[in-house]
Amino acid sequence: MSVLVLWTGMPNGHRIVRSLRDAGFRVVAAHPEGHGGGRGWGHLRPLRYPPVLTDPDAFVAWVARTCDERGIHIVLPVDEDITRVLAFRRSALGDVRVVGPTATQYDALANKGRLAAATAALDLPTPVTVEVDDLAADRTGWPAVPCMVKPRTSGSEIDAPQRVGTEAERDALVERLVASGHGAVLQELIEGQRWVVQSVRGPGVFEHVVHRVDLEWPRGCGLATVKRPFRGPQAAVDAARALLDAVDYHGPSGISVIERDGLFYAHDVNLRLGATTGASVNAGFDFPRRAVQAALDLPGTAFDGRMRPGAVHMRLDKEVEAVLDAVSRRRPRVVLARLRRIARVGLNPAGMLDPSPFNVFFAGHLASRLTRRSRPHASPQHKDTPADADAAPPGAPPVAPRTV
Repeated sequence: MSVLVLWTGMPNGHRIVRSLRDAGFRVVAAHPEGHGGGRGWGHLRPLRYPPVLTDPDAFVAWVARTCDERGIHIVLPVDEDITRVLAFRRSALGDVRVVGPTATQYDALANKGRLAAATAALDLPTPVTVEVDDLAADRTGWPAVPCMVKPRTSGSEIDAPQRVGTEAERDALVERLVASGHGAVLQELIEGQRWVVQSVRGPGVFEHVVHRVDLEWPRGCGLATVKRPFRGPQAAVDAARALLDAVDYHGPSGISVIERDGLFYAHDVNLRLGATTGASVNAGFDFPRRAVQAALDLPGTAFDGRMRPGAVHMRLDKEVEAVLDAVSRRRPRVVLARLRRIARVGLNPAGMLDPSPFNVFFAGHLASRLTRRSRPHASPQHKDTPADADAAPPGAPPVAPRTV
């Protein structure tokens, strides 16, 4: 069978392509036009598709035409914008099968305002959450600052979730999100240990790995950069599975859960193969292969739950950004601590630096990330945290508190 992989950039695109090819699928790689990335040894010349955000009609037409001309049976969206667009336009692809959510499933779980309603309906712990479409709206019930401000849906052109400490910061970010047409979600600040449940769900199938997040960038309120597979906590798995069961979703997912005082708050859901797909692969779970097989009820060897001892995954590109940040702030001890952490993961036989520093395509990827103008994102906590003094050894207690 043939699979069209939509978005093949670093760090996860090349790994997804390789996993599916190794499983016997004929893979067609595609990446957005106007972007130099998306290449790997198995896909040196990926197809180029129209911009999904500025011209979704042309993008969907391109996907339908490409599937028809190349005899493609399965579409696997990797990018968040593509996942959202195809969720609402699946009918345009006819009989082609999409490994991703329907419109109803996407709206229920990937919409950050609706996610709170979904968790509450399942009697799961739920932070105070308010959707805002008008800055002049009644503010009764708004969570107190500090709090989190999020766009209603994720995307490459939208402000990332951000912790705000004052009403002025909150109002400015809410105003920007409302003016953009995306709307804002205000959410109570929940601090605690972050866990990520990466799973695939299909007919009679639920396979997963739980990862403990030891470090993020920006520190304390950003993307997970250091993750270790962990047995449990079962409550985090139960919360993730309950959400997926509630909408009968078949496909891959990554669900972030924050633990506070013995309660587990699901705060973010990705219904796709996310940027840290490699963490589960490194743990022994062939996440991309099983995502396609389980979602479409295809034959394949199931994951038996056994994880690689001592496994640790690091987003190398993000930790390089952390090193450069410390350099810019003239913190030599922090620079050395962060470099030592990178070295420890790289020298660990069960460690994965992702992307690999030996990948010849990584240099260009890293340069483009560090030189292009960044969109607004969660404000870095520039204080040097205990996590910057030493990396946690396997089995150590939680390292870095996480905020919703």
